Amino acid sequence: MPHEEAAVEHVKHQAHELPNLITLLHENFEHAPVVQFLHQWENILFSLVAISLLGMLALGGAKANRLIPEGVQNLFEAIVEGITGFVTGILGEQGEKHVPFLGTLFLYILFMNWIGLVPLMKSPTSAWSTTIAVGLITMFYVQITGIREQGFFNYLKHVAGNPSNGFGIVLIPLMLVLNIILEFGAVPFSLSLRLFANVSSEDRLLFNFASLDVARPFLPLFFQLFANVLAIIFSMVQAFVFMLLSTVYLSLVMPHGDHKHEDHGEAAGHPAH
Repeated sequence: MPHEEAAVEHVKHQAHELPNLITLLHENFEHAPVVQFLHQWENILFSLVAISLLGMLALGGAKANRLIPEGVQNLFEAIVEGITGFVTGILGEQGEKHVPFLGTLFLYILFMNWIGLVPLMKSPTSAWSTTIAVGLITMFYVQITGIREQGFFNYLKHVAGNPSNGFGIVLIPLMLVLNIILEFGAVPFSLSLRLFANVSSEDRLLFNFASLDVARPFLPLFFQLFANVLAIIFSMVQAFVFMLLSTVYLSLVMPHGDHKHEDHGEAAGHPAH
């Protein structure tokens, strides 16, 4: 019986991802207070590592400041131009002011995804606590943008379903509940769950390929390299999808072009039709 219980406990605590530095420290120095602290906050610590790497690269590109960019500066200018073109293609010229947030979101998630491919490191996005935090930040940014762009009362009208007749006014309580659930609950939940599920699945894939035990020793290495290439590509896709959905959510709370034309017409002394 003791052996069976030990086997059950082993299965329960069986790893589903490659070990990282903090995990190894916890296995060997489990009762050390510092190690317990690191183990408890490991996702935040690896997030800080991703932020630090991204910050150092960005500072390196900014310090170069050459008229003809090259190296890191050239890379970051190409990334900024690409993200700017993508965002303004969805939001129009007014979307350029949201490029710093959306671009940072993309690069931050990408670095957190990729950092797990480095030996003894971990992808913080493989934990839902990390992705839900990023999803909540995105949700708050979208709603604050809606208030700034539309004005507080027009924003409330938007949340109430933009009632235009008596029937719409009757449905205001229902629309308020639905929109609050969708915009304040479903948005961060869907963003975070999609990212968490995909990155954690990538980690499981890498772990399973690394655990292969076959007759020919080069096969596990081949599968591991193949899995890493897939993880690099899929991590970039997941970061892009997160930015894409965030941009779409922004477009839904921003004033439509027709309203802007009407405002310009009224300002010029011409009634809007």
